[in-house]
Amino acid sequence: MKNFVISALVILAGVFFYGCGGKEHSSDVDEKVLSQVPTHPQEVNVPAPAGGLVLSVDSTAITSKELITMVEPQLVEIAAKGNYETFKTEAKTFLAHLLMQKITDIKLYSKAKAALPEGVDEDTINKIVEQEVQKFVASYGGNYATVEQMFKKMGTNWKDFREQQKRAILIQSFLSDEVKIEKPITHSELLEYYNSIKGQLYSKEAMMQFRVIDLEINRFADANDPNINAEELAIAKANEIEQKIKNDANFAELAKEFSTDEKASVGGLWEPVRPGSLVEPYDAIEKAATNLNAGQVSEPTVEGGHIFIVKLENKQTDSCEPFEKVQQEVEGRFILSRRQKLVDEIIKKIASQIDLSYADDFLNYCVEQAYKEVSK
Repeated sequence: MKNFVISALVILAGVFFYGCGGKEHSSDVDEKVLSQVPTHPQEVNVPAPAGGLVLSVDSTAITSKELITMVEPQLVEIAAKGNYETFKTEAKTFLAHLLMQKITDIKLYSKAKAALPEGVDEDTINKIVEQEVQKFVASYGGNYATVEQMFKKMGTNWKDFREQQKRAILIQSFLSDEVKIEKPITHSELLEYYNSIKGQLYSKEAMMQFRVIDLEINRFADANDPNINAEELAIAKANEIEQKIKNDANFAELAKEFSTDEKASVGGLWEPVRPGSLVEPYDAIEKAATNLNAGQVSEPTVEGGHIFIVKLENKQTDSCEPFEKVQQEVEGRFILSRRQKLVDEIIKKIASQIDLSYADDFLNYCVEQAYKEVSK
């Protein structure tokens, strides 16, 4: 789905032009080069047909093979549902939606090219593109082989990637001019937006972390002496350990020495757990820790064949980051959200002007070819 990368880049366009603080930032691309980008760059050559009937949109060719390849797994699923008539109905609707998205992308790109400032030739745009390509490669440690391997997995290549970057840069430039937010943001708007997203983005779940000395009672049994009471021996050992703790012995070292579970090697330290997530008998650990403050140690607790001694490391209750602490970030998110709505409106407006009736023969051909491909 390499040609759909542009859709994602449109969504991210606001990030390139506005930071989280809501103020304009300088572009990553050289401003002197940007200022010279021409209004009417040389038209991109129409690609040669690559698989049957071709639909031409603003001097760009969309082939049936291209359209089918993008969504072949989904078409296989549709074909598995029934006969050709069933496939034809569902696949045509599916492919029509996909074609609409592609045509919208092409139309948006055409508008972006037409809206650029006057000035220079195609070479200037290519220089900007090359800057972005080099930044991308640098993000992979400058390793071209790694990037090429990733391209291979994605089914793309350097030529296509550069074309995608060109499209992205031109569309970003277009949207930076078209999508303006002149209306000031009020405090009440920000607060309302914060309340709508805080549960998803700024909430902190209740968590607790502890160290545990776990004495498994059956470890104290002696098969050669059935008169030995394993539980009494385990309790005696737990009391001995408790006394050592009261005498300021290191809890983690005691866990390494005496605990009989797999966490003994790390000083009895558990990963943070959510309250209510432990099953029997380990829920007794949580119950013991609930009434402790960080650093405190519980009395020995006998439960389900174990004796637990618990030290609470830290505890966090359900909470949210206060608005005052994250206000700047919330403002940035709000601006990007508002910009995205405007971008969506632009795309929706472009899509509303597209009449797919002229592409009906092309879609029928795509459906026939798709059925042949997925039914092999």
